[in-house]
Amino acid sequence: MMALIGKEMRMTLRSLVFYLFIIASVFFYFTSYATEETWGELGSPVISTPQNVGTIEHPYYGWKQPADTRDLAEQMRKEMGWNLDAGTSQKIRLGFPFKVKLSEKEKTALSAAISQLDEVLKNPDKYTMDEVYTIAESVNNQLGGKSIYQQGLGEFGSAIESVDEAIKAQEADLARYNAKVDAGELLPGAARYFSDYLSLPAGIFPVFLSAFLLLRDRSSRMNELIYSRRISPWVYVGSKFIAQGVMLSLIYLILAVIGGWQTVNSLGLTGQTGQAVVIFLGYTAWWLLPTLWISVAFGMFGSMLFRRGIVPIALQIIWWFVSVLPLLGSYGLNRLFIRFNSPNDYELYWKWTDEIALNRSFYLILSVLLAAGAAWLWERNRSRLDSAKTLSRKTAKGSVAASAAEALR
Repeated sequence: MMALIGKEMRMTLRSLVFYLFIIASVFFYFTSYATEETWGELGSPVISTPQNVGTIEHPYYGWKQPADTRDLAEQMRKEMGWNLDAGTSQKIRLGFPFKVKLSEKEKTALSAAISQLDEVLKNPDKYTMDEVYTIAESVNNQLGGKSIYQQGLGEFGSAIESVDEAIKAQEADLARYNAKVDAGELLPGAARYFSDYLSLPAGIFPVFLSAFLLLRDRSSRMNELIYSRRISPWVYVGSKFIAQGVMLSLIYLILAVIGGWQTVNSLGLTGQTGQAVVIFLGYTAWWLLPTLWISVAFGMFGSMLFRRGIVPIALQIIWWFVSVLPLLGSYGLNRLFIRFNSPNDYELYWKWTDEIALNRSFYLILSVLLAAGAAWLWERNRSRLDSAKTLSRKTAKGSVAASAAEALR
């Protein structure tokens, strides 16, 4: 089997689509992750003189997250009040935000939550931020989930309208950054950010290679010769699956090494290159590679099931679009890849680790099952061809015998 895997790897190196995959992945890396904007998000906040980008009547110095329980409760109450007055709210459906009409039951849930927030505002020091978020999470559940009240999907920040407020916001950002560095959360956050962006090409380009992998023999008219050999379908299909997955995985592992090294250099984290590379490789293996391997397996299985490579490609494109949004907080088993489009929110990430682990484990297992399914379908096609040949030989022998009998008469 190792010889077949090596042969398939060499065949992959001759594929134009493989090099297009490399170009696309490198393009996503340099245009989405390795950018000045990313280094600005990952780096230390800059303390500078606040600039008004609004108007004199309506000054605007930026956007700030809730600083304490009072801020959070006030902004949350405003949002709920607006929704209740309008009778509508935003929900995420198929990865996209939609405005939906609230039912009477949902309006009652919002009214009850507003009453709870009023109690919080009477004495905010008695409550924690997590307790306030729990109120929003309760509303989210009563709205059917995937609403703007799900933590990570909705923002409860507010506009900064004065210079003093802007300076305090900058100081708060710097304090949060220093706390993140001290807690060892900077590099894992960068690795998640890297994985989020690189998951986009991982979820679509591999299927263009794998969807025609098993059909290549038919197009080159070699399938009958291969079918006639007593090779195990598990060895034949498995070698292609492993070779394709390994070749594509190597691209991402190399990019992970480059990403860890470049992140350390760009942020000036002296002496942390080795640590960064290990963290980036770990997140890549656990976060990205299941998406890549399931894409390979799905293309192979779909091409055998439908006998057309274009069908699994079309289905994968739909699957990809469904998985793109939201950027945070949706990790059901229908999600082809993981979106966590933030280098921060460490506590929020850990809140979802069980869902993410289940999703990644599911796709690792499913990729093996689909590859096995592709091998079974390949063997069934071979058996059908053998049956057709046997029937053809019997028919030919019968015709010869009939002709000989006719000649003897």
